[in-house]
Amino acid sequence: MNYKVRTERQLGNDLILATIKKRFFAFLIDWLFVILFYFVIIFIFSLFNVNDWKINVVSIFDVEIETNLHSSLLILLLKIFFGILPVLYFTLSLYISQGLTVGKFLLRVKVVSLCHERLGLWHCFERSLGYFTSALESGFGFIQAIWNPNRMALHDKIGETIVISVPPRKGKLP
Repeated sequence: MNYKVRTERQLGNDLILATIKKRFFAFLIDWLFVILFYFVIIFIFSLFNVNDWKINVVSIFDVEIETNLHSSLLILLLKIFFGILPVLYFTLSLYISQGLTVGKFLLRVKVVSLCHERLGLWHCFERSLGYFTSALESGFGFIQAIWNPNRMALHDKIGETIVISVPPRKGKLP
């Protein structure tokens, strides 16, 4: 098979699809930001003499927490919160900033809806849950963006979104 190296793909209204590399690094920055949230929460609890944390977030439904807390209800609530924290981060940041997260802002890419003028809360929620679906089977859902003509990964298809490059502003710092 002869594969053609794909350059920036021009869409209508002067939109340019974001490169796979930019999307990957934006996603990595976002996950570092989520991990930072975990550390801040653990730090806050350490101020109240809750030490010796061992947290393992396997998935949204599988969070293991070992600590010196004796309240099983508090541990259950923390498990739920730690499990949904990434979904909350991605959903709310995409919805409030209309397609931007910290990583996407830094790398000048943006999520836009294929169906509507602006991203709805439901689109953002579906896309956020879609990240877990894309990670299944060794990340095959992410890899699909390589050969998809619109660079859509599985979570993009679920949320009916694409990721575009944001052009630099003229006369202002990027």
